[in-house]
Parts: sequence; structure tokens; C-alpha cells
Amino acid sequence: MSQRTSRTSRTAAAVVAAATAAALAVASTPAVADGPSPAYTFEWPSPVEPGTYSDEFKDANDNGDSVSELVVGDYEHGGPVRVHAELWTADGLTRRLPPLPGDIFGRPAGLNNSRTVVGTSVPSSGSPAHAVRWTSYDTPAELLPLPGDTAASPTAISDNGTAVGTSGTATSTHAVAWPPSGTPVALPPLPGDTESAAVAVNSTGTAVGYSYGAGGITTQRAVAWSPDGTVTALAVPAGYLSSNATRITDSGIVIGRGRPGGPPVAGHALVWNAAGTVADLGPGSTANAVNSTGTVVGGQSGQAARWTVDGTPQPLAPTALEGVATDINDQGVTIGYTSDPPPARAQHYAQLWNADGTLTTLPVWHPSFPYSVPSAITDGGLIVGARVLRGNANYGKPLLMRWRP
Repeated sequence: MSQRTSRTSRTAAAVVAAATAAALAVASTPAVADGPSPAYTFEWPSPVEPGTYSDEFKDANDNGDSVSELVVGDYEHGGPVRVHAELWTADGLTRRLPPLPGDIFGRPAGLNNSRTVVGTSVPSSGSPAHAVRWTSYDTPAELLPLPGDTAASPTAISDNGTAVGTSGTATSTHAVAWPPSGTPVALPPLPGDTESAAVAVNSTGTAVGYSYGAGGITTQRAVAWSPDGTVTALAVPAGYLSSNATRITDSGIVIGRGRPGGPPVAGHALVWNAAGTVADLGPGSTANAVNSTGTVVGGQSGQAARWTVDGTPQPLAPTALEGVATDINDQGVTIGYTSDPPPARAQHYAQLWNADGTLTTLPVWHPSFPYSVPSAITDGGLIVGARVLRGNANYGKPLLMRWRP
């Protein structure tokens, strides 16, 4: 599985009944290029808690475990809600990850291959969040903010147990790392800057993110922090006003995004190889995932796209609708989705591109309700994502789902 960010199956009849009660719009799955038909079975957590509004995927590991944010209550109409961190294991267990004692909400952010989860525990609406780490199914342990700060929020955790994120106050944000001991370690901004944020970390303890100063986040600069906390600016093409880094592999390949100067233009996806040389993937591109060999996937000009680490485009079969790639595994299998035109915000169709670039539409969980979004794929081909209830101009209602080959 690329670097990123529970299931006893319910019967299809129960799901269809729930969907029908929600009065979902019906649409046909669009035609796509030919490709081998995968034989997949569907799985989703069971039982679904009464009153569930959404169960949104947040991160997955190489074993097929995933974490999600479960929202229960009348979210859409402003009623009271409860937000829970939830772990769905590859072997079919769904476990609630509790907040700290006295807190009311838990929100997951990252998961490693040892099933250690990081996220936040929230006392009440408007109160500063606590950074927490759950080890398997244990009660969370608080990850303290840096001295003088009042809140902290993790964004990712590596397989060696190092978490990264932000620590700060109401007026300032600082990048921070928490090694397995849990003691917070400051990750400084670049010289002349005042604030920073760490977004991802690899198993060697190298973290990436961004640094910025008085100009705010519109002038942020992509950076990497070595395991000892030394900060280094990542090179960007000449004339770029801002950049950020969002993923890093264990071999040191980094993906991110930048914005050139001049008239308003679309952003560019950027890829840094292990030596720090940057490749610009072009205007309007996005880089969403990178595998261990340095193959990058994302989107460009309304289509899913794939590149080598030096920015050379690799063919992916085009789709009739606009689409984007969301993840790639180490075998080169890419997943993503296509979308109906606006104003339909939730009419997405799950797609899979084989290593040779041929395209297959992933099977739908029911022919009358074809909307789904795949988010992560393991090296064994297990795909984690969501089936989307309510396919109309409103935002969809995602509920966690897996495709198992």
C-alpha cells in the first residue's frame, strides 16, 4: 500500500432497505474501457449503530486494517451528534476507540502496521483537542503538546511508532514529533519562518510538511525534518510562490504540491526523489499516493494519471467521465473513481487500473445504488473505501466498505 491516510458482513437486503428508505437517486454505471473483470466480494462493518450519519475512511495499513470517523446523530439538520474513532481490522473485527476519560469525541488520523492509531480526543465543542495514541484496543494515552502550547493534533504515525503533527495555541502552530516514548519533540520551521506543520513520517523517522512565516500559509515552503529534527527546505522549480509536502516513502521519495508565481494558475503536483531532485507534474495535476518504487498516481486535466518518480507520464486507460486515482500498491495496481458532472457531488463510480494501465469498473454493491469511492489498496489487492448513500446534488453519506478479491 502506498504511504498514506471489522467486518461481519451485513446482508445486502438490509443495506438496500436502508438505502431505499433514504430515497436515493438511481444512476447507471458509465461505460469504460475493457479490462479483466475482478471477482470481488463486499464487506462492511456490522452491526451499524442506529442513527449513523456517516462512517468516513481516514487511513489504512498494509495489512488491510483501517480507521474511520463514525458520526452518529442528526448531523445534516443541526441536531446533536456523537463522533467516534473506529478501527476495522482485516480479520473482521470492529472496535470503538474511546476518547480520554471525561472527553466526548474521538477522531482518528493515522494507523500503522501494528494497529497503533493516533488522533484526537475532544472535551467539548470549542475546547482544545488532546492528541492521543491508541495501542490496539487500549484506552488512549495522551500525547502532550509542546511546552507552552495548549493543543495538539497528530496527522500520521510510522511503523516504528513515531507520530507527527502539530502543537500550538490559538495564534500559532508548530510541527511536532512524538517518538514511541511519547515525549513531544519540536520540529522547527525554516530560518526566518515562525510556524510549521508536519504532515507525514516514514519508518526511518524522517518527516515532511511545510514551514511559513509572516506571509501566512499562502507562502508556505515544503520541508523535511531528519530524525534528529534538523529542517531542510525541499527544492522547488524557479519562481514558485508556495509548496508543501504530503507523503514520504521509506526510501525517501516525497510527493506534494506547489504554486508558481505570476497570474492565478492551477497548482502543480511535485515529486522529490531520494536525492531531493524535484519533478514538476504540470499545471492542474494532483499527486495522491506513491508506492515503494516511486510510481505516483493522482489526476491531471480531469483524468486519473500515473507518473514515474522523474515525472514521466505512464499510461492509464481514459474514462468517459472525469476521474482521479486515489492509491497504488507495490504491484502497480491503481484505484480511483469517476464522477458525474456537477451539480452531482456524490455520484462517484469506483475504478481499478491494472498494472498495465487497462481499466475495470469495480463492481457495485447493489445495481440500483452504484456510488462508491475506493481509498486504499493493499499489496494483496484488498480495497478499502466507502459506499455512498444519496447520489444527488447534496453531499453524499459515506459508509465504510471493502472490496475483497
